[in-house]
Amino acid sequence: MNHLMRTTLQMDEGASPLSIAHVIHALKRVPGVLLAETGVGSGCAIVAHDPGVGSASLLAAAARVGMHLRVVADTAAPAANSEMARSVANVPARRLLALLATAALLLAFIGTSNPNLAKYQLLPSILLSSVWAFVIARAMYGRRP
Repeated sequence: MNHLMRTTLQMDEGASPLSIAHVIHALKRVPGVLLAETGVGSGCAIVAHDPGVGSASLLAAAARVGMHLRVVADTAAPAANSEMARSVANVPARRLLALLATAALLLAFIGTSNPNLAKYQLLPSILLSSVWAFVIARAMYGRRP
């Protein structure tokens, strides 16, 4: 199993917010970096990356934008961070699923409240059943390693 590493990089104290933003952007562009952000009020950049990404490549990316950083800590990230990263990657799919479920419920409500649509009474039930089948299948097969 591929574990993430977390590297904390200390920035210069007099760095401007614009130069910090440039450094964070440069760190995010390093292949294998999943997340790069600044520590709140600490003057540090926190980078989550694959184990194959060395500290030297992170320091080189910062040097390319004119910032000198130094490594403060280089440790394995907790497993919860990788789970959080996977759940963040699924946000667009979850939004689409929520939109489809809302549309199916709206169609079911319209179909049962309007007597003129009696001939289409099974359509909302079929749509709602299809959405739930998709949710169940996604839950069953989406959790496999």
